[in-house]
Amino acid sequence: MPKYTVAIIGAGLAGLLFAIALQKYAPDVEFQIFESAPELADIGAGIGFQPRTWYVVRQLGLEDALLKVAGNGQNSNVVLVNRKADQRDGFTFNESVSDGEVYTFHRGQLHKVLLDHIQDSSRVHVGKRFVSYVMPTDPNGQITVSFKDGSTTTCDVLVGADGIKSSVRSALFTELADAAQAAGRADEAEYLRSCIPPKWLGVVAYRTLIKRDSGDGTFQRRATWMDHLVMVAKVSKEEAIAAFSGWEPEVEDIMKASDESGWSKWAIHVVKDLPTFVSGRVALLGDAAHAMPPFQGAGAGQGFETKVTQDALLLGQVLGHPKVNRDTVSTALEVYDEFRRPFAQKVAALSLRSGQLHSLTAPEIFTVTAEDSSSGKAPTKEQLKKLAEVIEQVKGWRDGTTVEQDCIAALQKVEELLA
Repeated sequence: MPKYTVAIIGAGLAGLLFAIALQKYAPDVEFQIFESAPELADIGAGIGFQPRTWYVVRQLGLEDALLKVAGNGQNSNVVLVNRKADQRDGFTFNESVSDGEVYTFHRGQLHKVLLDHIQDSSRVHVGKRFVSYVMPTDPNGQITVSFKDGSTTTCDVLVGADGIKSSVRSALFTELADAAQAAGRADEAEYLRSCIPPKWLGVVAYRTLIKRDSGDGTFQRRATWMDHLVMVAKVSKEEAIAAFSGWEPEVEDIMKASDESGWSKWAIHVVKDLPTFVSGRVALLGDAAHAMPPFQGAGAGQGFETKVTQDALLLGQVLGHPKVNRDTVSTALEVYDEFRRPFAQKVAALSLRSGQLHSLTAPEIFTVTAEDSSSGKAPTKEQLKKLAEVIEQVKGWRDGTTVEQDCIAALQKVEELLA
């Protein structure tokens, strides 16, 4: 008999990685994965793994399989180039070499590798769109989960890994808001409801896939340009090119090399800083908990390394602690929240800051209009040098504690609380 059961909502990268962590660290915990899509498809674009992520990959035994599909193969060194391109004569104002192993992947291939590492494929259920959950009145009872097709399941722990539009987050914060309203705390209830919908940053990304000669054929890579627009829609290639009129020729050449019908513009949304990732035996993971801007370049939003891998590893380890069982699992979830939420929200703020810097919006360094910038007269090279220094400083969060240290500290906290 399993110690307890876990229902994972979402079979994306977050849900699958968490399931793999449970397989390793909590083998006596039964889990099932429920995905809203009617089938699992190998779709997506580029994503990058940085050193903190690669530590998790090794811990979960995924390194060999992932190296076989890495876009840069065994070459882990990546040069990051900051280039001022919004003028006809663009120029590089900063270059930095990655400070550790960095690998690139096609998201669809990455998803397939993770799916292949789920030991029992019958645990993955498709066409199951989460609708709601009901907590038991009996403390020893199970959570009842309902799906749009009318089916239900029961579990001891419910984990929402269902992305930025998370239905689990909506249900969790609706429950918390209703409780606050019933207790006469109207302002608190209003705040909790505001945590449900994603928040638009006022930025739209033009996105497409571009073929590039790799020497033995072609492969596709994602290209993204940022602009401050309002609409979210499919757009023509001509509209996208026109939006960047006057930029350096290389930008125009790359955009012209794209497919005619493959362009869209995406409004960049985030999840506002939540007061908690956990309520009782329900928890949020990945984008459902802290979707953040993509401006520190890990793909899939900022922190595939922050949002998904570290969430999954730490949560899997604390749920697998020998003293964690059905009666004490809520304590393990509170420790997960204590350790992951402040860190993730700190990185989200830094990622937003990084976006401001990379779009040449840094009031403490310079204030120029888009027209001034595109003229090539401002900002000055001295100001851009200062900007480059600040860009490097913003990356400093990676030099704090390691993933291993965070997990060890979390496990020690569980041990103390359950002693």
